[in-house]
Amino acid sequence: MRAARIHAFGQELSIDEVEEPRAEEGESLFEVAFAAVNPLDLWVGQGTVAGGRQRLPFVPGSEASGLLDGRRVLVRGHGFGVARDGFYRARASVPPDAAIPIPDTLGSEAAACLGVAGGTARQLVQGVGAVTAEDGVLGAGASGGVGSLVSQLAKATGATVWGQTSDASKQVFVEGLGVDRAVVAQAGDLLGEVSELSPTVAIDPLGDGYTAALVDAVAPFGRILLFGTSAGERAELDLRQLYRKAIHVVAYSGTIEPDERNRASMEAALDAAANGELRVFVDQILPLEQAAEAHRRIRERRVRGKLLLRP
Repeated sequence: MRAARIHAFGQELSIDEVEEPRAEEGESLFEVAFAAVNPLDLWVGQGTVAGGRQRLPFVPGSEASGLLDGRRVLVRGHGFGVARDGFYRARASVPPDAAIPIPDTLGSEAAACLGVAGGTARQLVQGVGAVTAEDGVLGAGASGGVGSLVSQLAKATGATVWGQTSDASKQVFVEGLGVDRAVVAQAGDLLGEVSELSPTVAIDPLGDGYTAALVDAVAPFGRILLFGTSAGERAELDLRQLYRKAIHVVAYSGTIEPDERNRASMEAALDAAANGELRVFVDQILPLEQAAEAHRRIRERRVRGKLLLRP
C-alpha cells in the first residue's frame, strides 16, 4: 500500500510503500476514497502542531471520506493526522465513533471537504461569531476552503457579506458564492476598499498584515474571528485602535475542540450540503503521488475551495 509521509519536518512529502494496516481492537478498516488537504497538514509537516512530537515517518491527513463496514462515511478527529497517522493512504484503522454517515444525496467528494472546513465555518458563523442579519461581514480569504463556506453561511443569516481576495483571477469565483460584493485587495489597500461596509464582523484566516488591516477596518465594537495564518504567523497591531474601538478578537481552532462538538458541526454541514443549502467547491482531485504539489498550492494560496487527494 502507498502512503504520503513526512520523513523530516520541513521537508517535502515522500511517497512510500508501507505495510497494510490491521484493524486495531474495537476498530475497523476504513477504505479511503478522498482525503482532503488542509493547512493543518502543512503545519504538521513543519513540526509546529503538537510540539512536533509526531513519530516519524508520519502520515498526514486529518479528514477523509470513504467506506467503513460497507457504509459511506466521513472521518475526522480522534487524533488522525495530528497524533496518529492520517489519511494520505488507501486504508486506515478507525474507531466507529470517528465516522459520520454521509447523506445519500451527497457525493463522497463533497463530503470529504466538510470535516475541517465545514465544521470550522459553522462554528465561526453560528458559534463564536454569532452572526446575525444586523451584521456587515467581511470574509477575508473568501476563495479558500473555509472562506467559501463562511461566506455562504453568513449570507444565510441575512447579513451583508463582502468577500475579499488578493488575487484578481479569483474575483469571479468569490462573486459566485453569492456575496454582496467581491473585493480584490492586498492588506495595504483593504481599509479604503471596505470603508463603505464598515464591517461589524471580520473573518480572518490570513494573519500577517491582514489582521492589522482588519483592526483598522472593523467598526467600533466589531469582532475579528481569527482562525488561520495563511499569509503569515506574525502581525504588528495598533493596540490603541483595539481598545479605543473596543474590538473583540476571538481566536478559534477546531483542533482543540472536543470530538463531540466537532461531530455536531460536521453533521450540520453535511446536512446543509445534502439539502442544497451549502455549495462545496472542489478545485481539483489529485492522485496521491502529487501530495507534495497539493501542499505547495495550499502554501502559495493557489486554491479555490478545496483540494482532494485520491489514494
